[in-house]
Amino acid sequence: MFNLDLDHSNPLGTQRNVRYLQYISAFCAGILQVSQFVNLAWGSPTVPLLLAKDSPIGRPLTYDEVSWMLSIIYAGIIIGSVLLLLLFDRLGPKSILMVGAALTIISWILLGLAKSFAMLIIGRVIAGIGDGISFPCISIYICEIASKDIRGRLGAIPVLIGIFGNVFIFGAGPYLGYQTLIISCAIFPSIFLILFFFMPNSPYYLIRRGRKNEAKTNLMRLLGSNAPFEVEISLKEIEDTVRRETEGETLMQLLLSPNFRKSLLIVFVAHNIINFCGLTFISPYLQVILASSGISLSKELTSVIYGLVQVPAVILSGILMDKVGRKPLFCVSSLGASVTLIIEGVYIYHQDVKLGNLSFVPVVCLTLYKFFISFGILHLPYFIVGELFTTSTKKVGSFIVTAYSSIVVFGSIKIFGSMFSSWGFDTLCWIFGSVCFIGVLFSLFMLPETKGRSFDEIQNNLSSKNTSPPEQINQ
Repeated sequence: MFNLDLDHSNPLGTQRNVRYLQYISAFCAGILQVSQFVNLAWGSPTVPLLLAKDSPIGRPLTYDEVSWMLSIIYAGIIIGSVLLLLLFDRLGPKSILMVGAALTIISWILLGLAKSFAMLIIGRVIAGIGDGISFPCISIYICEIASKDIRGRLGAIPVLIGIFGNVFIFGAGPYLGYQTLIISCAIFPSIFLILFFFMPNSPYYLIRRGRKNEAKTNLMRLLGSNAPFEVEISLKEIEDTVRRETEGETLMQLLLSPNFRKSLLIVFVAHNIINFCGLTFISPYLQVILASSGISLSKELTSVIYGLVQVPAVILSGILMDKVGRKPLFCVSSLGASVTLIIEGVYIYHQDVKLGNLSFVPVVCLTLYKFFISFGILHLPYFIVGELFTTSTKKVGSFIVTAYSSIVVFGSIKIFGSMFSSWGFDTLCWIFGSVCFIGVLFSLFMLPETKGRSFDEIQNNLSSKNTSPPEQINQ
């Protein structure tokens, strides 16, 4: 991330350049996000097919096997996060993202050819490895190529593009055959590989590797300018940031620093909120939940609505993120999700009572829940990883958070899958709603505001007990 707000930093008064390549790069990253969302939601239309007597693998799966198939992807994500830790400094975010896409393509090939439960498991594990190695790198890549004044909206672009993966799965998935769905899913990472090959690498990564000339060339492309003055200012800022974060301290000293511990705690809490807000359970089990809720609309139509509602939520979030900041978005997102889940739970609890004209409540609540989740909780915990960690600690921080979250989600899908049949969906709604309300307290008292701040300003803010508004820091 570098300062390109030329209205203030350029004494010549040059007009702000059109940074179209930053937007194109973010759009391409969004295509990979589509693939990642498809990987996670693939079970929604596929589970009924695999449970049927004419299962595409030759025999119907049991519910226990289905829970393993849905959750095992997170074991692969853990493996992928370890590979990310080992390969990040060597390959850089751009190459890591391309490796993740290639692994995803391999996973779809295996799932398409699967004629046994074991082959399904192998395919899902490889899909998880691809997601684990690439998912954290999307926010890191965006933050390292973005200007600070548009970093928030650039960070929202991959999520906005990515949600079309959910729309596709929930909307088209129920109407496509097993093989057709897999071929369609494999198209997304294939397109990404072709387009992203031409995108620039992170200038921060290139400076860390001593490739200054290449970093300067990429900066010129990202700035949309050949003016030496503009490029040199940004290049010097990147060099100074990398130098301060790497000189005089070992990696272990950086990891033990108060800033890293504070950043890790903030990201850790944020990820616990998204891990236990219900999203990872509700999405793959959506068809089953809708069938048990007694809704009047068809499950297929409700799935389409559930997927499409994310679009206006993420667009609005992207517009507001650089205007009102991260804290208000996370607060509103958490509060809205909490209220809708609690109401959903109350309705399900009283489902045996004749509620007359209130049959629309479960659909409305699930739709509003997905809207509020997409407004902030869905993407901010991942985005702040790229903002709060320094360039030297991002790989370790990403590894810790991704590995932990994968273990938690793996276990929660198994546990909540059992609780769904024994405790009922109403109880799960109240549990998830309580977690979302914790997100309100987190956003008010713990989450730092990073709107409009450079990496150095964010680290200085973490070091300070008294947080100053961004406007004061920038002045």
